Amino acid sequence: MLFLDEDGFKRLLEQLVSNIRVIAPVETDGYFEFKTIKHGGEASLDYSNTRLPPKRFFLPQREVVFKHDPKTRALHEPMGGLEAVLLGVRPCDASALNIFDSVLLKPPNPDPFYESRRRSITVVSLSCAKPREECFCNVFEAGPIRGSGEDITLTRITGGFLVEARSRRGQSLVEVSASLFEEAGPEHLEEYGELTCRLTREMNSRIEISRERLVRLEATLDEGFFQQAAQRCVECSLCSFTCPVCYCFDTEDYFEKNAYVRTKGWDTCASTLFTRMASGLDPRVSRVDRFCHRFCHKLSRIPMAFNSFGCVGCGRCVSLCPVGVDIREVLKRWG
Repeated sequence: MLFLDEDGFKRLLEQLVSNIRVIAPVETDGYFEFKTIKHGGEASLDYSNTRLPPKRFFLPQREVVFKHDPKTRALHEPMGGLEAVLLGVRPCDASALNIFDSVLLKPPNPDPFYESRRRSITVVSLSCAKPREECFCNVFEAGPIRGSGEDITLTRITGGFLVEARSRRGQSLVEVSASLFEEAGPEHLEEYGELTCRLTREMNSRIEISRERLVRLEATLDEGFFQQAAQRCVECSLCSFTCPVCYCFDTEDYFEKNAYVRTKGWDTCASTLFTRMASGLDPRVSRVDRFCHRFCHKLSRIPMAFNSFGCVGCGRCVSLCPVGVDIREVLKRWG
């Protein structure tokens, strides 16, 4: 591991901002969100987590797939992803990218739009200093110190940051500014170990799961429990749109400015229209069906298909749900 002192970090950040697009958490009206910054002082790294995950930089809320001019027969496709550094991502959100990789880069038909952005953006995660009440990232080994989808992991300690390059891309970023870094000393590693132990203790009393039991959720669940829980759901879809792992989408075709346009945008399996077919047939017509499907998909079907859970324990759906639906109830009951 390497050590980067506070002054070195400021210099590194200014170097990055002057040479490449840097996306970092910025405070806006008392909340934090990821934005492109123009100077290092805009970044607010002393934060718990953002209301919205940074997935929109990899899966935009709406994007053009192609435009076709019927007169010239010209086909216009969007350009590739722009080089950028995504700084200060929490380990849970970085781990969500690893799940996206399993799903969206799986051969033989990887998503070319996601692939382009994933290869263009260097992800620098920032270890948590204190878990929030709704956090349960440890359940899925998605934090709180290290994630599984970042290129570099930063851990704040006294006087600066411990730096761990997790990929070739991360190593390249470190090598460009090698003079700013030094080998971590025993005192740095000791503090890192103490921080790891403290966070583990603080989160250990939360939830323990058995992967083997959880992937059998669909076969063992109590329908009465889900019927009762679903009655509280108001189908606002907030849980899906704030989730760093949800990747459901819809496409739309329309005619605009003498061209046929196809767009792709976020959608959710919690929507009443998501599974309705052109014939009118809907395999998940009731709220209970959709409610149950969401949990079974995240905790049972995705693990069976891609060997990754569809949840990283960020807690956004827990803290933001207007009626208090809590995925941890399912984990405690069937995990």
